[in-house]
Amino acid sequence: MPESLQRFVQGKVAELGLDQPDQYIEQLLEKEQRRRLEEYYMEECRKGLESGPSIPVTPDFWKNLVAKAERKCQERKRKVAQ
Repeated sequence: MPESLQRFVQGKVAELGLDQPDQYIEQLLEKEQRRRLEEYYMEECRKGLESGPSIPVTPDFWKNLVAKAERKCQERKRKVAQ
């Protein structure tokens, strides 16, 4: 790492009250990871909102969804057992 960056990192370590430069680097990486996840989730939400008309999600919706999933699982188990 260039000396100018080393000095910058050491300054940030002192400013933030950290013990080691790697703690500062770790914080930067975690912040970047959170930013990317947030960006991903926002994009997925946007896609969902643009995917078509919404439907009401009621207790019956969940009940039917669970029943459908259970039927599919049972069908797969039967196919595997054959």
